[in-house]
Amino acid sequence: MRHPPTPFAQATHIAIVMHDFSNGGTERIAIRLANRWARTGRRVSILCGTAEGPARALVDPGVAVIAVWPEIQRSPLSRFALGRALAECVGLLRPDLLFVPGNFHILVIATLAHMLGPDRPAIICKLSNPLRRPGRARPLQWLFERIVRRMTGAVDGFVAMSAALADEARQVLRRPEVRLIPEPNLDESYRPPRGTGQRDGRTILCAGRLAPQKNFDLAVKAFARVDPAFDARLLILGEGEARLKLEILVDRLCLNDRVRFAGHVPDIRPALARASLFLLSSRYEGYPAVVVEALAAGVPVVATDCSPAMGEIMDDPTFGQVVPADPARLAEAMESLLLDPWRRVDASRLVERHRADAVGDRYLAFFDAAVQARRG
Repeated sequence: MRHPPTPFAQATHIAIVMHDFSNGGTERIAIRLANRWARTGRRVSILCGTAEGPARALVDPGVAVIAVWPEIQRSPLSRFALGRALAECVGLLRPDLLFVPGNFHILVIATLAHMLGPDRPAIICKLSNPLRRPGRARPLQWLFERIVRRMTGAVDGFVAMSAALADEARQVLRRPEVRLIPEPNLDESYRPPRGTGQRDGRTILCAGRLAPQKNFDLAVKAFARVDPAFDARLLILGEGEARLKLEILVDRLCLNDRVRFAGHVPDIRPALARASLFLLSSRYEGYPAVVVEALAAGVPVVATDCSPAMGEIMDDPTFGQVVPADPARLAEAMESLLLDPWRRVDASRLVERHRADAVGDRYLAFFDAAVQARRG
C-alpha cells in the first residue's frame, strides 16, 4: 500500500479523518486547513462517517468529501466502527498522509492504524485539548496516559498549539515528535476592524457548543452578579444538549429579559462587532480559537484559566483578564471592562501568528518531512 520512494517525497494527497461536520472548533479549523492546502495544489480528501452537518458548507469545492456507507452517526461505539470503515477507504485511496484533527478522533485513528498494519501512510495527530485535565483523579489520569500512549503508538508526529501544550504532550506521550504550530484561527484574507462604531456598549458575548465542557451555567451565574446599573446583556451563540438546562437556569435567576440564546450562527464576526467584551467560561480547552477571534476583532476578553495556553494568548494586559472559574471573580472582571465598553484592543501581533496561510504552510512542511521519514 505504500508508495514507491521518490527523491523528494511529499504529502501530495492528504486525507483528513473527521467523524462528521458538526460545528465544533476542531471541525472548523480542520476545514480551514483543508481549504488552504487545496489552494496550494495539494490533493485533499475529508474522510468521514457522515457528510451531514452545519460545517459542511465551509468546505471549498477543491476539497473532496468522502463519507462511508452506510453512514456512521456519533454514538458511544461509533469511533471504533468509523475506524474499521475508513481502513478500507484508505486502502483504496492510498493517501500519502492521514491527518487527525483532534483528540476526539484518536480512537478512530488507533482502530484504523491497527487494521492497516505496517503499510499504513504517515499519520500526524493534532492535540486539540490538554492531555492532563484539571480535576481528574490521579489514578484516572495515570490510566488515561497509559491508554493514550498505546492508542497513539502508530502516530508519526504530533502537533501542539502552544509551548505549554507541547511540553505537556512530550511528558505524557513520552515522544519527542511534537511540533509547535499555532492554531489557524483566521483566514488569510482577515483584516482587523478599524473602529468600534457598531458596539452598543452593553453586550457581553459567549459562543460555543452548549455542552458541559463549555460551562455556560457558570457564565450565566457570573452574569447574574453583574451590577444591573451597567444595563448589560448576555448574548449566547451556539446549540447543544445543555440548552434546556441553561434556559431553566436563566428563568430561575429572573434573567429572561437580559439573556438571549441566538442559536448557531455561520459567522461570529457580526456579533463580535457589536460586543463590548467576550466571556469564556470553559472548564478546559486546548487552544480556544474563539478567544483569538475575539481579540482579533478588537474585543477584550474575560476568561477562566481553562487552558495551559491562556497565558500565551492573553500575553498583553490590555487584552482583558484570566481568572479562576468562580462566578464572583468573573463578574468582577466583567464589571471592570464594562467601565470602558468602547475600548478596543490591538492584537495585530496575535493576528499575524494565526493566519491560515502561514500556519497551513508550516503544516505542509511537517507533513512532507513525515512522508519522507516514513518512506525511508
